[in-house]
Amino acid sequence: MSEEEMVSRRHPVQEDMPMQQRVWRFERLGWYALVIIVLSGMAGLFGNGPLSDAEVTSHDGRLKVEYQRLSRSGTTDSLFITVQGTPGQPVMLQLEGSLLRQASIETLQPQPQVSMSHAAALLLQLGTSSDGMATLYLTLRSDHVGLLEGSVSAGSNRAVHFSTFLFP
Repeated sequence: MSEEEMVSRRHPVQEDMPMQQRVWRFERLGWYALVIIVLSGMAGLFGNGPLSDAEVTSHDGRLKVEYQRLSRSGTTDSLFITVQGTPGQPVMLQLEGSLLRQASIETLQPQPQVSMSHAAALLLQLGTSSDGMATLYLTLRSDHVGLLEGSVSAGSNRAVHFSTFLFP
């Protein structure tokens, strides 16, 4: 802008150019903030994306849980559990934590051979394939807002802990 354009005028309309420049600066900051929010949403900050996808593995590598680290309240989230057991022998999984108490299980695939509750935990017996692998796919829905924690164990020395933050 030229020097003349930056001077406040009185005719035909009264102007306050220093104030107008502050408004323009504030408007640009607002646009930058909106771009950052949209890009972070696309990256998964509010669910389903690279920032949200997480995986945790037990120390011996035989138990793995894939889950959503960040999500929104009321949405359906998946939990994929893989455990290496003895071929042909069933594997017992124990699921517990506030994630399973505050969320409802909508699907559970494949259906476990045996399922029972034990205190605040859910015990599931899964069959294994010829290579000893057992997998479990759960979809969970919660209306909770905040941090929820979960724990999956398959025996005394195979356990993983994870947490999910649910935005409103």
